[in-house]
Formats: sequence, structure tokens, C-alpha cells
Amino acid sequence: MVWGQAKRYFRERADGTFPKAQKLVVEALDHVSNLNVRRYFRHCFRYMDAYQFGLNIRQAAYAVKKYPSHRRIPAFIMRDEGIIARGTSK
Repeated sequence: MVWGQAKRYFRERADGTFPKAQKLVVEALDHVSNLNVRRYFRHCFRYMDAYQFGLNIRQAAYAVKKYPSHRRIPAFIMRDEGIIARGTSK
């Protein structure tokens, strides 16, 4: 996500020369704000948290989407959504 934003900035400003590219790499990475880095980290952390519960990819995506305002995926999601710790449905 951070890399994608930096690549877009780079591609919009690149002229095909190597010296310009060297300068643009540093500039593009600096262009990504700390706020965006934190947002991307939080989003990835929610997926990591869901995987620690034993959710599969589909269940993790559902949990991340359903509980976007929480810092963690709530533990009660297993009970409320019928998901057990091994990542299977009841």
C-alpha cells in the first residue's frame, strides 16, 4: 500500500532518465505521509489479528470489514458469527 502510493508518485513524474529516477525514488518515499503509513499498518494489523484467531482468508476479510472501528478484531466474533478458532464455520 505504501509502496503502491510511492510508485504512483514516481510514475507520474518520471521522464525515463536514470539520474531523475534516483532523485524521484527518495522523493516518492518521502511523499507518503506518516498518517497513511499508520493507516496501512493498522489495516494490515487487523488482518494479522484475525489470522491469529485462526480465521481463513474469507473470514478474516469479513471480520476486518465488519469491525473497522476497533483496534482489534473482537474476541466475541467467534461466538457471534459461528466461527470457531480453527477457521471453520459451525
